[in-house]
Amino acid sequence: MTPEARFRAYLRAFNRSDWDALRTFYAPDIRLVIGNGTELVGREAIVDFYGKVKRQTMRTIELVQCFADGNVLAAEIESEFLALEDAPDFAARPMARGDRYYLNSFVFYEFEAEQYTRIRAAVFRREFRPLAPR
Repeated sequence: MTPEARFRAYLRAFNRSDWDALRTFYAPDIRLVIGNGTELVGREAIVDFYGKVKRQTMRTIELVQCFADGNVLAAEIESEFLALEDAPDFAARPMARGDRYYLNSFVFYEFEAEQYTRIRAAVFRREFRPLAPR
């Protein structure tokens, strides 16, 4: 499977919250730095973090484009978060139920064989849409 095809499969697993499948994409000692600078180490820390995000919001990721060279894949992705509950401690910003938050990010995935070993994300554009004026 090409790195690009593997990445598309990874996004499908993420979007359907298939945590068992998602774990297979991560090396045991993977390091992830998300767009706000938070660093997570280890596949379980990452799956736990995303599990909390998915309990608080309906998050979907759409691929804009990606390409690989050697052992690095670069991707531009668009994420949408729809708050399912009030989330005052949400990673990106406090959100109330019904709020929507959009991110356009650039992400680098380093991999060995079939597993990601390091992921680094930078947010390019943010847009917050509250459900109602506050």
